[in-house]
Amino acid sequence: MKIKIYQINMERDDEGCAFMGMDFLNRKLGVDHPASEIYEQVFNGEIDGKSPEDVFAKFTWDHPEDYRGRSLSVSDVVEIIDGAEVEPGFYFCDSIGFKKVEFDTNRVPIKKDKIAVVLLEPGKLARVEKIDASLAGLQGAVGGSIEPMYPFEEEVCIICNEEGKILGMPLNRSIRMEGQIVDIIAGTCFVCDCSTSSFGSLSQEQQQKYLRMFNYPERFLRINGEIAALKYNPGEKGKDR
Repeated sequence: MKIKIYQINMERDDEGCAFMGMDFLNRKLGVDHPASEIYEQVFNGEIDGKSPEDVFAKFTWDHPEDYRGRSLSVSDVVEIIDGAEVEPGFYFCDSIGFKKVEFDTNRVPIKKDKIAVVLLEPGKLARVEKIDASLAGLQGAVGGSIEPMYPFEEEVCIICNEEGKILGMPLNRSIRMEGQIVDIIAGTCFVCDCSTSSFGSLSQEQQQKYLRMFNYPERFLRINGEIAALKYNPGEKGKDR
């Protein structure tokens, strides 16, 4: 069964509709359908099931790994797109059961997800930062077109500006293999997860690992024909944002 799930964004819920049933909407707002503009889409995919009740069970007790919403509850809306035994449409999770309702998806704002990364800036200590996961957000973080680098054994990568050196951006961090410098990143970059088709958040353990690995900025110089990288503590001034 192909479905989508919509939940109320608490920051847009001025009337206190979250977790309230249809009776509340009737009494307080005088309407018989939810206000789609206060919702956001939290799931789009296929599941095993035949009814909205099956969706409720799945998203209450056994969330899919890529699900980013709350456990299904009163006020949530399930869109049945393709189901063998249920009519396609929008189903409002009421205090008891589901009620088919009108729901205008054109008024649902596009959700802007953020991912937790280790941000590396020239001359500054590494830090954990949440950035917009859209292409525009990723490009904004590095100041231009993105280029992934895969120097690690685990499914984690470095995203940098693919034209950083051409544009003369300040040198940032060195990339090493077996202790030897194999590349130097120019311009701001960040470390993120790449275990799926989309760049994602680092786990807490990964955040700490790459904070330690890239904590200090580096200065670069040539010694006996070889490029050397010297880590340094920028002090309080280097921490300013």
